[in-house]
Amino acid sequence: MERYSKEQEEWDRFIRDSIGQNAVLVSVSKFSSDCRVYRVNDSIFKIRRFTPSSMRGRNNSFEDECLVMRQLSAVTGTPAVRGYKRMDRWEQLELELLPELHGYDPTFGMPHETFKDFWSVIAVTLQINRLGCSHGDLHWRNVGRNVKGGISVFDFDQACLASPWRCVMRDLFGFGTCERRSEFSLFNRLRYVQGVGVLLRAMVRLTKDVLAFLSRPHSSSLQRSRFAKSTFMQRVMLQEDLALKTLAEAWSIAARSKASAPDTDIAYYSIDIGGINFPGERPWILRWERIRKNLDFKGKRLLELGCNMGLLSIHAKLSGAAFCLGVDTDKDILLAANLASRAFGTNVEHRPVDLGDSFRWEEELNGFDIVSALSVLHWIEDKERVWSFISKHKEVLYEGHESEQEAEDNLRKAGFIHIVPLGTTERNRQMFYASRM
Repeated sequence: MERYSKEQEEWDRFIRDSIGQNAVLVSVSKFSSDCRVYRVNDSIFKIRRFTPSSMRGRNNSFEDECLVMRQLSAVTGTPAVRGYKRMDRWEQLELELLPELHGYDPTFGMPHETFKDFWSVIAVTLQINRLGCSHGDLHWRNVGRNVKGGISVFDFDQACLASPWRCVMRDLFGFGTCERRSEFSLFNRLRYVQGVGVLLRAMVRLTKDVLAFLSRPHSSSLQRSRFAKSTFMQRVMLQEDLALKTLAEAWSIAARSKASAPDTDIAYYSIDIGGINFPGERPWILRWERIRKNLDFKGKRLLELGCNMGLLSIHAKLSGAAFCLGVDTDKDILLAANLASRAFGTNVEHRPVDLGDSFRWEEELNGFDIVSALSVLHWIEDKERVWSFISKHKEVLYEGHESEQEAEDNLRKAGFIHIVPLGTTERNRQMFYASRM
């Protein structure tokens, strides 16, 4: 798909010319790949290319966020603003890089540690609220611990200005103010704290059931709801672009397949093309950025184990791979992968293969230069069998559920000498590239 390739080249050119070749991609919004965060030396750069998908569902531009954060400069626990630029279809916000700041989820610690963390978050939040600002997005990825052991709050693109009381109600309890309510209030996160979670979840579930019963929608409301859910498909169809229509069909099939996360009706990956967001659980571009800078696919044969929608194989082909084969157990996801490959103009091959089957699939899957196993082995009972198969290849792209040290040990046992950590994924798991050379 020529349009997609040109958009990625445009991003590369802008980053190189604006903030330099040493920029490291830190995060990407799952709602739009046109909203990204980069790290350069001691600065964080939030960059947005203005497209319909990058503006949807956001209260503020980065300029608004800059103005809000300047008013919060006296609050300990918020990063300092270093500058804002607007350049044609782009905007850029530069912030101070808080040392050793990592997103974490305080709700998975021990109860006494968790409550201590929550009190610290509340203290910072109340300082912000006292100045008439509501953060509005107190998700765990927007809260981190700094080198001094204190709590820091960042990412103010959902912030709004209101009276201190209304700001407290929005951030702590999720009650609406400004243009929209806060989905990630502190009370929302408190529901998952060990020791009190069961009771609070039951109370919230009962309240939701009662409210749902009392506010049963009329038929016209139901029609509006169905229309809202189909907006994505209608926007794509209006483009009169066969490739995008095919891609939309692939994403719809992927969302319904068993390959998605349990109890979710959304594809595994999200991606943006032509200002249209194809929604998913996690942004593909963040993963691909780390892979493409460390792997050379030109002229090589790639085997993608547990391929899902086959985006790795598609991008490898676009990067010059000679042949790509994706295997998975779910027939629906393989159908989606075939459609996605057709939409991108790549001739990736896909086959249904169960790596836990007694069938000797190893004999069928041979002759490859690179094998990828991204979050695959966790779901397979006979892991030694798969590791034995992986060890027969020259190069491997690997992500597991074990610790970073255990993953490195497994790769060395498989005979790989050169092991390169590519960075943690959106699930806080390390991804590796390993070779025998």
